[in-house]
Amino acid sequence: MIRFLLIVLLSFNVNSNVLEREDIKAFIKFATETSDLTEEEVKSYLVQAVPSKKAETARQNQPEVKATWDRYRNRYVTSSRINNGVKFVKNNFDILEKVENEFGVSKFYIASIIGCETNYGSYLGTYNPLDTIFTRAFEPKNTFWQKELIQLFILSKKYNFDPKAIKSSWSGALGLGQFIPSSYNFYGVDYDNDGAVDMYNSRKDGIASVANYLKGNGWKENSNAVSEVDVSKKYQELNDEDISALELPFNLNNFRTKITTTDLDNEGFEIEKVFEEKISPLLVYEQGKTKLYLGFDNFRVITKYNRSSKYALAVHQLAVEISKRFDE
Repeated sequence: MIRFLLIVLLSFNVNSNVLEREDIKAFIKFATETSDLTEEEVKSYLVQAVPSKKAETARQNQPEVKATWDRYRNRYVTSSRINNGVKFVKNNFDILEKVENEFGVSKFYIASIIGCETNYGSYLGTYNPLDTIFTRAFEPKNTFWQKELIQLFILSKKYNFDPKAIKSSWSGALGLGQFIPSSYNFYGVDYDNDGAVDMYNSRKDGIASVANYLKGNGWKENSNAVSEVDVSKKYQELNDEDISALELPFNLNNFRTKITTTDLDNEGFEIEKVFEEKISPLLVYEQGKTKLYLGFDNFRVITKYNRSSKYALAVHQLAVEISKRFDE
């Protein structure tokens, strides 16, 4: 016991040196001026933080950037994840049905996001949010992540979390739906009415919070997220390299692209149906074939969760497969 206390005290003394850094002093001032946190509270969290080289490495090797679409898809749209998604929907059907009716977000997309994020709650991460967010906030200075660090402290104070002990992703995402702290604070729903938003132990809170996040970012009830259309002869039999080499007046496979059916037709895509919503065109090499998907507003809402067209398309395809198998 005495040895343990000595280790804790030594650790505190070593980490307390961080408070002497000029950037940390500026952050403490910023945190206390922009929140209800006291200087002592901010310091008490900061002295526990240790930069995470592991999180830095993970950030540099994300599949959204590194992997081809086929490899990325094969990571998420698998038989086991589909089957587990069906089980998740069946086991939580009453909650999902109620949430769907209340928030207007499909139960299958909610399940799919939770499936992609935490494998339906079975994997909440191997990092802690204090170290991972601290790393992003100060190496180098990043205003966005400094604000997230403040939000983490607010969250920890409000719900008596230990930010060093709870699990997170490499970027500090939390709970069943993997929310960064600001999203947890802003979109979190106390759906079981116990006085706290608990995305770790309450399925009701986690499920409703995912739905609230999508709704809050513009999800349209009963609207498509993605449609697959036929690939015209001009673009058939293209692999990943061929697709990357295409020169068009708009960007393919980029959720920021918003064009019309006419824009696609002008480049020889020959879209037979006219869509009213703006389109994010996704031309991909999938399972040995060139395929064309059209992302709509709900597709772009999913990218608010993860700023990646690959992620949003994978969420869509997993949701579709869960729905199909659920109805069989």
